[in-house]
Amino acid sequence: MINYQNIVFDLGNVLVRLDSVACQQAFANLGLTPYLEGDHKAEGQQLMHQLSLGLISTQKFCDDLRTLTKLPLTDEAIANAANKMLADIPDEKKAMLLRLRAEGKRVFLLSNTIDMHWNYCVKALFPYQGHTVDDYFEAVFLSQRLHLEKPDPAIYREVVRQTGIAADDTLFIDDLAPNCEGAQASVGWHVYQNQHFNDWLSLFSKEAPAL
Repeated sequence: MINYQNIVFDLGNVLVRLDSVACQQAFANLGLTPYLEGDHKAEGQQLMHQLSLGLISTQKFCDDLRTLTKLPLTDEAIANAANKMLADIPDEKKAMLLRLRAEGKRVFLLSNTIDMHWNYCVKALFPYQGHTVDDYFEAVFLSQRLHLEKPDPAIYREVVRQTGIAADDTLFIDDLAPNCEGAQASVGWHVYQNQHFNDWLSLFSKEAPAL
């Protein structure tokens, strides 16, 4: 069984099951396809990147998206479409996070994500048997709020600065190889690339080999 004191989790494809097809369809229904994969893709991507780094607020993102597309989109419609990306968090994973904390582990979240997605997770996906997101994590680190994103070395260093966690006793779980490599190279964390949605759960079984 893996026995690190500090566990740092990614969000998408690690805790939250993502549904890019549903999200793309929702955006298409709003007339946004040209800004995702058509002639105006670069402009749409630039706007989303600014949001993910917190260079613009969620409100300004919605305002700028309306200006860019000239479509009469409400803030709610934009958020609802964006949140179609987030399918679910299995109860088994929420139970495991609670177990880790009950065992005295320091559990953190580090995600390249936006407030629209995070707020939806907090309200709709994390509640479980009376528990809320505060029960799962000691601290949450989001790219939109830190103005940094993985795999920039600065984001891992900021987590270490705020938490004081030691590299030799920290495991980072992310689905993307560049993010794992960035964490290992910049702050020396042990890393695990979660290539299939439920892979990381087996790390905490009694039969799991040491990393």
